[in-house]
Amino acid sequence: MDPRELLRQAFPSYGPDWDAAIDAGVDVSLLEENLHLTPTERLEQLQRMTELYEALRPKGDSDDAADA
Repeated sequence: MDPRELLRQAFPSYGPDWDAAIDAGVDVSLLEENLHLTPTERLEQLQRMTELYEALRPKGDSDDAADA
């Protein structure tokens, strides 16, 4: 079955933009999940993602080249 059809069945329509997101292949279940987070939980999630990004970033990579 088409995943878009599964998403349409599992989640109510919130209007044409929501439906267009499903048509474009957006996994609206992730949107729904994040909308249930508190602002503090969202900031904590962002902090964890930032820490992971920094840990995985190549060591020789610097933003100094962009400043030149």
